[in-house]
Amino acid sequence: MTFCAAPFVHMVQNPNGQFRTCCMYEKPLEGKYANIQEAFDSEENAVIRQRMLSGDRLPECQKCDYDEEHAGKSVVSYRSHFNNTYPKPDGLRSLEISTSNICNFKCITCDEEFSNQFGETNINELPDPKIYEKLESLKLLGGEPFLDKRNKTILQQVPRKDCELHVVTNGSIFPDDYTVGLLNQFKATSISISIDGIGDKAEFVRPGTKWSRVERNYKKWALLRDKPRFGVHPHYVVHSLNAPYFEEFLEWCDLPFHLLSWDFLVSPKHLNISYLPDKIKTYILDRNPTLRDSLEKFIYTNEYNERHFIKLGTVAFNAPDSMDEYVEYFYS
Repeated sequence: MTFCAAPFVHMVQNPNGQFRTCCMYEKPLEGKYANIQEAFDSEENAVIRQRMLSGDRLPECQKCDYDEEHAGKSVVSYRSHFNNTYPKPDGLRSLEISTSNICNFKCITCDEEFSNQFGETNINELPDPKIYEKLESLKLLGGEPFLDKRNKTILQQVPRKDCELHVVTNGSIFPDDYTVGLLNQFKATSISISIDGIGDKAEFVRPGTKWSRVERNYKKWALLRDKPRFGVHPHYVVHSLNAPYFEEFLEWCDLPFHLLSWDFLVSPKHLNISYLPDKIKTYILDRNPTLRDSLEKFIYTNEYNERHFIKLGTVAFNAPDSMDEYVEYFYS
C-alpha cells in the first residue's frame, strides 16, 4: 500500500507552529502559513496529494511502512486508519492540534519541540472556530494538553455531537468536572495515557513522573470507561530502555490486550531497539512473549550501531535498581 488519504482530509499543527500533513509524515510543510486552513489548501500540500495519487512509495512515509510489516497492533498504521475511515476523502475532516509545548515532564524520548522543560515555551494561536464546522475527528496533544487551559476553549467550540475526540495525556492531571462533562459530550472519546514503565521505571524514563499520582489518576479515568463511546487506553512506547518490561506493564493494566495501545520508537536513534547489539535484542524478545512476533521483524531492521549504543549507555547509567539485570548487559 502506498496511497494515503491523510493529505486529503487531515492536518497537524505541532507545538512549534509547524504544519504537517500527518504526524507520521517525516517532514513538516516548509512554507509559512497563517493558519491550519491555509496550510491544508497550500500548493505544497497539493504536491503531496499528487505524489500519493501517483502510487509511488514515499520515503517520508517510512514509519507506516514499518508498521504495516508486522502484526499485533489494534491500528496497523496511520495510513490504514485514514484509508479505512475516509474511503472518499473530500475536505478537511480531521485535525491534530498542539496548542503549546507546555509540559511538566522531561521524558528521555522527548525534546524542546514537545516540552518546555527542555527550553523555551511555544504557544500557538487557537484555530478559527469555523474550521471545526465539518470536523469528524479531533486529536489534542501537547505538551500536556490538560496543563494548557486553552484546550478547554477548543472543547467548547467544537461541535461535539458529530465529532470523535482523542486526547493524549501523560496522566499527571485529571481534569475538572466541567471539562469531564465536555469530554462526555463528544460522539466518542478516547483518552490515551502515556505510560512507558511502571513505578520507578516510569519515573526514570519519564522524568517529572510521580508514579503514585499517575496511578491514582489512571484509576479515575478507568471509572469513566464506557466502551465503545468513552475509551481509556494506556499507551506504551517500546524503546531501548523500557523494552524488557512490557509484560510488567500488561499485568499492571489488567486489561485485555486489545484495549491497550503500543508502538515502537524510531527516533531518537540511541533509543531505537533496532540499533542494539544482537544479544540485547535476544534479551528483549525473550522477555516479550506477547509482543515477540510483532517486535521481531522491526528489531532486526538495522544493525548494531556503536555510536548510538555509547550514547544510550550514558543514559542507562542512571537507571533504577529494578533495571540492574538489564543494564548489566550494556557493560558485560
